[in-house]
Amino acid sequence: MNIAELKKIIIESFSENRNSHAFLFVTNNIDKCYKEVVDIVKKINCPTKEDNCTCNICTTISSGTNPDFITIYPDGKEIRKEQTMELTDRFLTKPLISKYSTYVIVNADKMNSRAANKLLKFVEEPEERIIGFFITDKLDGMLSTIRSRCEIYNMRFGSDNILDLLGITEEEYARNYDFAFDLLNKLNGSPKYMLMSESNAFSSKERTDIDIIFRIIRQLYIFKLENISMGHYSNNEVVMNIIGNIVTDDINVILKRIHILDDIIEDFKMYVIKDLFINKFFLLWE
Repeated sequence: MNIAELKKIIIESFSENRNSHAFLFVTNNIDKCYKEVVDIVKKINCPTKEDNCTCNICTTISSGTNPDFITIYPDGKEIRKEQTMELTDRFLTKPLISKYSTYVIVNADKMNSRAANKLLKFVEEPEERIIGFFITDKLDGMLSTIRSRCEIYNMRFGSDNILDLLGITEEEYARNYDFAFDLLNKLNGSPKYMLMSESNAFSSKERTDIDIIFRIIRQLYIFKLENISMGHYSNNEVVMNIIGNIVTDDINVILKRIHILDDIIEDFKMYVIKDLFINKFFLLWE
């Protein structure tokens, strides 16, 4: 499903009064996704629903002066409770000029638990005229309390080429992909002593290549998570063949492994001795 078709389905759901109250968009481009979401917000509130409309509602949404529309961005490294409190306080009353009170949470994975808990009333006990849009490029980073109550869509920009999806160059692919794919298969169920036997071959690689291998494996688990959650890759034979090698469909297991890889990728920047670090990774893996 392309982006135009996806937007049409969502907008029509409002026209037919069968819309969700909360949407979660998983994307590879936060800025482009935000622009598309703002267009959806305009269309569900605009009396004409025309493109490039200059009505008061559309104009004030574009300028950021619409009293019934609010966007929240991370304040530094996270989205804080105080930011979501402002949202909940503003939406205590009915919309002033728009059909809906709508909010957009950008980089929603950066909400801390206090901020998310403040929003839970909106997503657990939705008011009739309050609609929320959450945007993230890290589905695994979303709090389950929010994720489970949203209608989830994938809004991906660009090509479905495997290099674009993995975010690597042809040279990086040629140097590292086969090793990463082989290691992925071994991580699916080999005993730890067998994994440890891979340590020498792994640690003999350059640090940049080790980092890329970790990132490739993490991205393959992201593919698996997104396919289970949204069925996004069902029309991409290459990706489906790859993620078929991840034998578990348990979302909790997949999320745990992604988080292990997140920590490993971050810690590897500061770890000096490669073979000890790789042994640590194999010991942590479950």
